[in-house]
Amino acid sequence: MPSSDASSAAAATVPRPVDVDRIHECVKRLGLRYFIDDEGDIGIPWRYVTVHAIFQDTRAVQMRGIWHRIADTEHLTQLRALVEDWNTSRIGPKAYLTVADGGVVRLHGEYTYPLEAGMTDRQLEDFVFGGCRLIVALMHEAEEQFPDELRGSLEP
Repeated sequence: MPSSDASSAAAATVPRPVDVDRIHECVKRLGLRYFIDDEGDIGIPWRYVTVHAIFQDTRAVQMRGIWHRIADTEHLTQLRALVEDWNTSRIGPKAYLTVADGGVVRLHGEYTYPLEAGMTDRQLEDFVFGGCRLIVALMHEAEEQFPDELRGSLEP
């Protein structure tokens, strides 16, 4: 009769559906600091960004982060250049800008994975940690290019 350790090891190599509980377990296994926000999403704080695990119905899961700093529209051209360079020279995360009422410009990073086939534990760990690393790298690049305050700072 197979041992429960063998059964657990086999289960870890079979793709399973991904849900908030699995992401929560994954973040704990990786030893990452985290919190759960008011909407039930898991947030993982880093120096320049807080990365959230967000589900798009049952179709996809995203690691999504917004740079802690904000900018005015007068910096839009330089920020667009950063986004265009990032998206054409790297495979991820997808970088984009939003402009809110009052001219507040925000830099976003997003890393998406389709959920139809599920993920093994290892794939999920690679997705979560890799997504965080890529998003942090984008925000670090922004910090390097814009060392001075653009408008202010939204600290976590």
